[in-house]
Amino acid sequence: MKKYLFLLFIIGFSLSACNEEKDMYQLSGQIEGLNNEELILQFITFNQITDIDTTTSGENGSYSFKGKVKEPGFYRISGNGKYWMIRMDNEKMKMNAKFDDDLLEEMEIIGSEKAIYFQEVIRFFIDKQNELAVYGQEFQNKQMAGASMEELKGIENSYLAAEASMKEELKEKAKLTDDPIAGIYLLSGINSAEDIEFVKGKLNDYSIIMPNSTYIVEMREKIKANEDAIAQQAAMEAASKKIDIGTIAPDFTQKTPQGADLSLSSLQGQVVLLDFWASWCKPCRLENPAIVAAYNKYKSKGFTVLSVSLDKERNAWMNAIAQDGLIWPNHASDLQFWNNAAAREYGVSSIPAAFLIDENGVIIGRDLRGNALEEKLAEVLG
Repeated sequence: MKKYLFLLFIIGFSLSACNEEKDMYQLSGQIEGLNNEELILQFITFNQITDIDTTTSGENGSYSFKGKVKEPGFYRISGNGKYWMIRMDNEKMKMNAKFDDDLLEEMEIIGSEKAIYFQEVIRFFIDKQNELAVYGQEFQNKQMAGASMEELKGIENSYLAAEASMKEELKEKAKLTDDPIAGIYLLSGINSAEDIEFVKGKLNDYSIIMPNSTYIVEMREKIKANEDAIAQQAAMEAASKKIDIGTIAPDFTQKTPQGADLSLSSLQGQVVLLDFWASWCKPCRLENPAIVAAYNKYKSKGFTVLSVSLDKERNAWMNAIAQDGLIWPNHASDLQFWNNAAAREYGVSSIPAAFLIDENGVIIGRDLRGNALEEKLAEVLG
């Protein structure tokens, strides 16, 4: 009886060892021309690169890695300033390459059908990027040679047509592949707004297969950030159209450097230059002397300035006020950078941005710079 128990123990141990081997990767091969060099196996996502393992290549460029990856994905072997990208999971496979083969034309994958297909996808990307680069080089050469705008436009149209064709091919390949990892890599090349729903739909399909995929999380975050940026830009453009000459300037309240509330409406009865600026904005700082000059010339005639800062740090804001001699008393900010509520209300997408407002709160000028500001003030205030 003990003999049989011992045999069962051996069989059980063997099965456990087999399962352990099955749940691990074994990556080996040869990189010709890379002898006795440190090689690093790295996990690649859209946001970061993480070292997984290290080894040293043999005299003939042979190498071997063994371990366990937490998820299938994009990995690469990095060595001596170059790298070789592969699709990996916990499986046994080989990758052979040549160190001086920069275009990876002779790179060879053995043992993984999905990894082999992934190399075809990478090859597709390389070929398409080279094709687009030809148009870019042609455009540059023709431009330097003095080509006509019509000829340059023709090259640009050819480039755009090739880019659109590539996008359609990427979509078709993403529809056909049964490997979510290859599919995600293909989707990463589709970033036009009109295809966003297609990308989101494919990510939903892939999330059923890989619910915890780092790539799906990162791509969804990127899509949301892009959608938020587009929505914010649209909102600012819509606001900018409302804030036009002849319209009533919207009221707002923000904090002074001392923490008190300051409203635009509190300045009604004066001609007000509403100036959006920031300490970190060089064009703003260069424009400040002209605003100071206009203030000194017309303050006795009912002119004042309300400076709204897009700064994030109170000290930087206050130091810039002192350095530039912005001596008017009206300074305000919510220290929210580009999310400044007043700037968003006024559709400000770049600074400096300025609105000249009459004593009744009506906008009578926009972005008047230097002499143009003084000329308008002379017209209004005499």
